[in-house]
Amino acid sequence: MAQPDGAVYATETPVPGTDGGSVANPANAANSSKNSAAELTASKALLGSATSCSLQLFFTSTVNYGAANPKTVYFRINSNSSAYANGAITITAHNSQGNSVGLVGTGYKTYYAPDGYILIGVTPSASFKSVKLTVASPVLAGTYSANVYFAFYGPGASNSSNPYPFNAADCGRPNGTSIGYSDIILTAFDVSTPAGAIDENLDSKSSFVSNGLPLFGGHIKQTFYFNGKSNPDDVVRLTLSQGGSFLKVNLGSSLTLRAYNGENEVGTVKVLESVLDAALLTSFANNSNITFYFVPKSADGSSFVFDRIELDLNIALLGLGLGANGINVHDVRRVPDGINAPDVVACTNLGEITLSAQALQASINGIGNFKYAWYSEQNDGNLLSVNATLPLLGLTTTGKKTYYVEAAKSGDGCTASPRKKVTVNVQTAPASPSAELNP
Repeated sequence: MAQPDGAVYATETPVPGTDGGSVANPANAANSSKNSAAELTASKALLGSATSCSLQLFFTSTVNYGAANPKTVYFRINSNSSAYANGAITITAHNSQGNSVGLVGTGYKTYYAPDGYILIGVTPSASFKSVKLTVASPVLAGTYSANVYFAFYGPGASNSSNPYPFNAADCGRPNGTSIGYSDIILTAFDVSTPAGAIDENLDSKSSFVSNGLPLFGGHIKQTFYFNGKSNPDDVVRLTLSQGGSFLKVNLGSSLTLRAYNGENEVGTVKVLESVLDAALLTSFANNSNITFYFVPKSADGSSFVFDRIELDLNIALLGLGLGANGINVHDVRRVPDGINAPDVVACTNLGEITLSAQALQASINGIGNFKYAWYSEQNDGNLLSVNATLPLLGLTTTGKKTYYVEAAKSGDGCTASPRKKVTVNVQTAPASPSAELNP
C-alpha cells in the first residue's frame, strides 16, 4: 500500500533494542525515504540461545485515539524478509510514558504495495507515541532478518484498514492489496505475486494457485484497496485470465465479487457468470485475457460508497485442482460509470447531426474535468472523436446507426468508463403540408 499524501511519519530519533540480535542503520527508518532502511537481524547458533532485536520508532507528538476513527500504523518492509516469511515479527505500540497499549484485533495485517514491497499494519486501541517492531531468531539454528524503511499513519484515513482520505478526482488505481483464505482443508494454496495485479502492467499478474484436490477445496481471496471512498456511480474494471483447462460453467460459478466500505459489505454479491456476457465467458475459458466491469450496486440499481473490492475463488467449484496454472488478475481499477448521451433522430433532408456526451459525475465538486472518446464499436473499433461531441455528416440513407462513447477523468493515466451505446435513427424528412389556395 503506497503511503497517502499527508501521511504522518515516525521521524523522532529511533531506539534500537538488541537481545543478542543486531540493528544496523536505525536512523534510516526515521523518515519517509523508500531508498534506505534499518536492518534487523536475529540469529541462533546450533547449540546457542535464541536472540532478538527491535526498532522503536517515535512520532513527533502523541497520536490521540478515537473509537470512531482509530489510527492504523503501517511499517514498510522488504518483500523477501525471512523474519516476515517465518512469522518472526511482532509489533507493539507504546504511550508517551513508554507503557505498551493494546491493539485492535490480534497481530498485524499484511498489505502488498504496487512496487512489490510489504506493509504490515497495527491499530492501537489507545493513544500512542511510538511503535516497536521486533524480530526473533529461529527456534532452531539460523538467521531471520527484516529491513524497515519507515512507519506512518494516514491522518485523514477513511477507516482503520484504509489510510487514504476521500479524493473525488482520484484516478482509481488500487494503492494496496491483501490476500486471505477460508475453509481450506488438506491443500496447499497461495496468491502468488499479489502486487502484480496493481502495478499498472498488464503483462504481470497475481495468480490464485493450489495443488489441492477439488474435493478438499476452500476459498482463496484477494482484496483491492482504493484511494478512500468512491464517488456515486463508480464501478470497477478488471482484467483476468486463466492458465488451466477449466470448463466455462465452472469458471463462471466459482468466482465471486464483493464490495466493501471499510469492513462492511455493501451492494449485491456478484458471481462472475452474472457479470460476463456469453462471449466474454467463452473467451475466458479459452485462455484469453478478458476485461469487464463490476458494478457494486443494490438490486434496485442504487449505488453504494465503497473503498475496496474482494475477488473470492471457490476452489471446489472449479472441478479441477488449480495447480500452478490458476486464475490470474492482471489489473483492477475504479472508474466512473454513467454517461448522459441520448439517442437522437436525424432527417435525411438535413443529412447531419451532432452527438453529445457528459459524464454523470461531472457536477461533483472537486472532481475536475473529463475527457471523452467516441468509437465505432462496443469493444475496440475505430476512434471517431476525442471530444465531448461527435459531428455526423452524410446521413442521407434511412436506418439506424450506433456509436459508442466513453469518459475518463482528466488525470494522468485515468482509465475510461464502460462505453455507452448511442443510436442515431435516420428517417425520411416528413412531407411538407400542402397549402390551400383560397379563391
